[in-house]
Amino acid sequence: MLNKIERCARSDEGFTLVETMVILTVIVVLLSVAVLPFPRVAADFEKQQFLNQLQADLFLAQSYAIAKQEVVEVRFIYTENRYTIRPLTAPTNLFVQRSMPDTIRYVDGSLAKLSFLPNGNTSSFGTVHFEYLDRHISLIFQIGKGRFYVKEQ
Repeated sequence: MLNKIERCARSDEGFTLVETMVILTVIVVLLSVAVLPFPRVAADFEKQQFLNQLQADLFLAQSYAIAKQEVVEVRFIYTENRYTIRPLTAPTNLFVQRSMPDTIRYVDGSLAKLSFLPNGNTSSFGTVHFEYLDRHISLIFQIGKGRFYVKEQ
């Protein structure tokens, strides 16, 4: 038996063309299956990154309002699909001006403007609606204490 294994190991025979093609076909199929969901994964990552950035910007606005004892305005601009954050004492001084990704769209008719007061509370409460592909995302501002959270439907 050991003699047979040694003979096979010393053999100069390679793989046949059919065997090579079968292996290459299997590899190509496996790679294509792994790459097919990539655009959806990339879009989901972009959505999550946008929501994280938006929450960070809102916390920044709230923190600035408390620290400087100023009113800070957050405005969602429907026509340009972006949002801005600025103190009301210096209207030309924008803290943040960000465009939303192409896959996310601000829905007109939802809360378009709110302000963080010097105590950290919001001047108004309500919901900011976004559309992401076939889903709805809501940014909900609660009454009192300036708290907010994101809800996906």
